[in-house]
Amino acid sequence: MKKKAHNTYFYLLYKLLLAFGALEAMQILFHVANSHIFHLESFGEWTGLLWGNIVFGLATVCMVLMPFAVLMLLPLDIRWKRWYRIITEVFYIVPMLFLLVARAADSAYYQYTYHMLSNEIFAYLGNSGPMDKMIPHFMVNYWYAFVFGILIIVAFFVVNHRIRLAKRNPNTVMANELIGLGAGLLVVWFLMRGGFGPFIQPEDATRYCQPKNIPLVSNSGYNIVRTLMRPQLEQHNYMPQRTADQLFFPENIPLAAKTAPVLDTTPDSLRALPPNVVLIIVESFGQEYSGIYNHQPGADTRTPFLDSLARYSTVYQGRSNGKRSIEGITAINTGIPTWMYVPFVNSTYRNDSIQGIPTVLNHHGYHTAFFHGSHNGVMDFDKVCQRIGYKEYLGKNEFEADPKSRPEDFDGVWGIYDEPFLQYVVRRTSTFRQPFLTTVFTVTSHDPFPIPDQYKDRFHEGPHPILKCVEYMDNALRKFFDEARRQPWFSNTIFIITGDHSGPGITPEYHGYDGWYRIPMVVFDARNPQGRVSQRIVQQTDLLPSIVDWLGFNDRTLAFGQSVMQNPEQGWQIYFGNDYFCMVSNNPSNPALHDITVISGMRRDDTDEHLLQCTYEEGTPENLRFLKAVLQQYFERVIGNKLTAQ
Repeated sequence: MKKKAHNTYFYLLYKLLLAFGALEAMQILFHVANSHIFHLESFGEWTGLLWGNIVFGLATVCMVLMPFAVLMLLPLDIRWKRWYRIITEVFYIVPMLFLLVARAADSAYYQYTYHMLSNEIFAYLGNSGPMDKMIPHFMVNYWYAFVFGILIIVAFFVVNHRIRLAKRNPNTVMANELIGLGAGLLVVWFLMRGGFGPFIQPEDATRYCQPKNIPLVSNSGYNIVRTLMRPQLEQHNYMPQRTADQLFFPENIPLAAKTAPVLDTTPDSLRALPPNVVLIIVESFGQEYSGIYNHQPGADTRTPFLDSLARYSTVYQGRSNGKRSIEGITAINTGIPTWMYVPFVNSTYRNDSIQGIPTVLNHHGYHTAFFHGSHNGVMDFDKVCQRIGYKEYLGKNEFEADPKSRPEDFDGVWGIYDEPFLQYVVRRTSTFRQPFLTTVFTVTSHDPFPIPDQYKDRFHEGPHPILKCVEYMDNALRKFFDEARRQPWFSNTIFIITGDHSGPGITPEYHGYDGWYRIPMVVFDARNPQGRVSQRIVQQTDLLPSIVDWLGFNDRTLAFGQSVMQNPEQGWQIYFGNDYFCMVSNNPSNPALHDITVISGMRRDDTDEHLLQCTYEEGTPENLRFLKAVLQQYFERVIGNKLTAQ
């Protein structure tokens, strides 16, 4: 039976309620699909979640359907024409499909990025890889998001088809329609604003829940629209700039520059070569999968080789600065994290002459090369590597030109399996003149998590399919080191093994502020293979100044991190979540304990209109001041394009 509305006001009301109900159904799907990630700690947070969904849901629906509301309320006779109804229906259906599809996609996608979709999604659509091969896989592996998403969309269309507007009342008075137009748009505008007061912002979700649970209140469509309507970064001054400089200054002075220079009279022919650096970045590599970081009796490990190598290495408490590969690669190589929705290298603030690890090492005569087993051009990694100073980029194309490559080395989706590609890295690296920087970024431990047929009975996925890929990757690392040990350059090389970001969390320990971003950080120095476990947090942005110190160079660098040699006990990590910033730091009295500091939102300081205060703060006063100082320096440097050391 069709539901007929006797005037345009009830018709518009039915349509808005249907849109709100469909969006909330998608919210439930998102919550159920990601229930292992989010934890509501009190009845008060549950009630806040419900009310927040009403506020944000209505604001989202009214925001995208405002053109539809205007078209329906205009007091024009053409409203009753069939062609006009078709046009208005397009303005209703298309925005709602956008909202529903975005939220359904996030139901599957969120577990990998811990970020709701935002305006950055448009930067990925053109260079994210072979999506034609990935979409069928997504439909199978994430069937729950696909099936229930389709059911909700079909139900939306069925109910929408039953809502009909009755024929026009010939006694309608134009004055009444004008009043209705004004009143109706006023109500829609009020709901779109989120009520009285300033226009609702994404970070206002913290009024209803903890920042880590913001995705349960806000939604993907709202996030995309609102981030399109605001600048990528805004200048946040939490304190006078002189105070920020005293708390944290991003320009690092290396140890070699702090000591008096000693005249070296050794002839060049006898002077020892600086050590080579091999930086291995493993795709989606979380601490959770490695026995190094999980010492419980009987704990499962998927990395037996890396565990054995760790006995002769320095093992740090690694942390990533983001949850996407392009963010991790940039933070590792340049010391510049992504503390905004758009990855730094895709933002309007990117600099074509950023100082990074390859830039510094180029000045000291290093040959620098970046290896990536995926398709050349994917995510613009080749262009990024060129901008940050790598002399060579070697991807799938270069691998396939190698005489020892085979067609079966290609996984059919993303790129070259780790084992053959790492063997290629050894072969090609052995042709470089020393010293060299070789950076390799693997691909196999990426959804859809393929491994070669010969290993399908050897490695098993267990609770998550990524685990079989981690075992395969670890075995590929073992073969890489077996081959590298036979090369003359091995004994004069520092190996750094880490991840671009953590993979899907499996156990509760790895969910929450201090669990989502944990990655291995293992440093094996073949010149002095001694084992040590450090409790110091080492984030990706620490690597640039640390490598400069490990190599004994005196180059000043700019990085939003600090050298592990200059601060061996106390470290910190900062990441940008869903409209909040979080800092995880070693506790001053016990480095094995971690302090959590979170800020979100902003408002003008009552005592100084030039300064800002946060609408949500969690942490000690000292840590809050330090976090704000680091962020203020970041905003100042990035917006001002001052990203090289002076």
